[in-house]
Amino acid sequence: MLKRLVLSLLALPMLALWGDVKLPALFADHGVLARSAKTPIFGKAAPGEVVTVKLADLQGKATADAAGKWRVDLDVSKLGDGPYELTIAGKNTIVLKDILIGEVWLCSGQSNMGFQLKREEQAERLIATSANPKIRLFNIRLKASLKPEEDVSAKWEVAGPTNVGNFTAVGYLFGRLVQEKIQKPVGLINNAWGGSAVEAWIPMDVLKSMEDQKAWSEKTLSDYVNFDDNCAKYIIEYDKWVNAVGRAEPMVNEPPADAKWTGGQRLENRNVKGGGIVWFRKKFKVTEKMAQKGFRMYFGQMTAPVTAYIDGVLIGKTTMKAALAGSYAAVDIPEKKLAAGEHTVLVRVWASEDMFRFLKNNSNLEGNPDFKSNWETTMTAYPELTAEQRAARPKRPAMRPQENKTPEMLYNGLIYPLLPYAISGAVWYQGCANSGRPACYPNAIRAMINQWRHDFGSEFPFYYCQLANYLAKSNDPNNAGWAQIRQGQEGALTLPKTGQAILIDIGEAGDIHPLNKLTAAERLSSVALHDTYGFTDLPFSGPRCTAKEVKDGKIQLTFGYTYGGLVAKPLPATYDVAKTRHETKPLVRNSPDSEVEGFAVCGRDGKWVWANAKIDGDTITVWSDAVKEPVKVRYAFQSNPTCNLYNKAGFP
Repeated sequence: MLKRLVLSLLALPMLALWGDVKLPALFADHGVLARSAKTPIFGKAAPGEVVTVKLADLQGKATADAAGKWRVDLDVSKLGDGPYELTIAGKNTIVLKDILIGEVWLCSGQSNMGFQLKREEQAERLIATSANPKIRLFNIRLKASLKPEEDVSAKWEVAGPTNVGNFTAVGYLFGRLVQEKIQKPVGLINNAWGGSAVEAWIPMDVLKSMEDQKAWSEKTLSDYVNFDDNCAKYIIEYDKWVNAVGRAEPMVNEPPADAKWTGGQRLENRNVKGGGIVWFRKKFKVTEKMAQKGFRMYFGQMTAPVTAYIDGVLIGKTTMKAALAGSYAAVDIPEKKLAAGEHTVLVRVWASEDMFRFLKNNSNLEGNPDFKSNWETTMTAYPELTAEQRAARPKRPAMRPQENKTPEMLYNGLIYPLLPYAISGAVWYQGCANSGRPACYPNAIRAMINQWRHDFGSEFPFYYCQLANYLAKSNDPNNAGWAQIRQGQEGALTLPKTGQAILIDIGEAGDIHPLNKLTAAERLSSVALHDTYGFTDLPFSGPRCTAKEVKDGKIQLTFGYTYGGLVAKPLPATYDVAKTRHETKPLVRNSPDSEVEGFAVCGRDGKWVWANAKIDGDTITVWSDAVKEPVKVRYAFQSNPTCNLYNKAGFP
């Protein structure tokens, strides 16, 4: 009887709590509500509970449905900027303070959108001048999910030097530039996830309805969901096989005394073959600071189990499952467990199959920049397999896809829980992760935009950054590279209220994250100010080709958006490899006698050659003596092109 009474008393607070009105994280102090005639306020309550919402002289009521969901739409279009108190009352009352009415922009995509302001090349100045009570930041903690999430983890913050450094540089600077011009409050929501594929931001049922996405999406999701089961089955079969063919994992902790070592190699040496026990060793130094605080030692990502020793003592190992997943091989050295001074690390890789390889060059040791290099290597080879033994080897399961590349997982974790919050628009910087499947990108990005607009209940503007120049320069005009994904990105322009910022001149060959995010934000905000906020006299686009005519072996191109004419900017003598390393290289022109660099033409054989180009007002004439009858022309169609065509407004 006493036990039953205690249980009943414990249950009472939970029942009362469940009946309380609850709000998503988006509704909190310092928040920004998008100015519209139907701005939704929503949350959870007990089924049938009546919820009242008050803002200034506006009021609305709603009754929670059977699932406990309620929503009140307020016409805030005629309200001033605020600040206001927002009161939500049911069985309990919630009062939110310092609420502004203005513009709300979602900042999303990959790592170049997630790139923090504190890393921007002018970060010190931009952060120091960032205090602005009319700019609010909502920085979401990243979460992927196989099922739609109810909410996100974040809070609204008033922009200032203490927080903007950790916010998206492109997103913040875009919002700052817009706010300066329109003089209205701006709220910025950041949910960008580095390395994410566009498919991760799209619901699975949408992807399955697309002919060019269905098979890939279903397999990728299946590989993610079933990875553990597939691994478990494979490991059982694999253990039987390696034992049968004499390739079981060895119990030895050092190579044979007569082993022949090869020196001077990187740990991620691509020439290392499998089919044996591969050993790597290296002397390294531990500083006093490392000895006191402990440190982590990375050996990279390998497709075989790894065991590591320091001075002959086992310090850690990875499993076959970790190898199948492509996990990092890393060990933690606890504080005060290893004395300062010189030590020897020995790495044993059970490369039982000849398909062994490193996945990434990411070996690393804090405070030791030489850790990647000068490793000695030796291998204890297994006897060659017979044809029958090879045929009996179980098929290795597909690696588990990264969650940020798995269909719908970011939609479920980072978009669905925001719905149906009113947003004024979205800015997007993504595409690198889809560069291996460029032909599929136009349909995918359009599907994503359409779905987001449907789910948010508004045909909001969608503006995006075209990929910046990146990777080594090539003198081969047939080498397209990232140009294909840029062409795919333009597929979004077929939808209404879309626009792109061209970044072909602000990238870095050796750094996928160029430091100049201010220019990216300036170009992106110009599109928004022109198209969304009515500043129609403001230049916002680079030259766009509107017509082509082939005549006498030359191609004449006509351009719009020239703002007074076309310009061939002088080309510098060097270009940036990576600003973080202060590294540059001499710039070698592909068409040194041409006024404009970056054009190529081809004849009916489809072979591209570099071309000369000359400006005449709003037109350009393109030709090559090597192509007598040109049929096609392209410009800046490489990963990192050398190009210099602008309009007089300074847009590329």
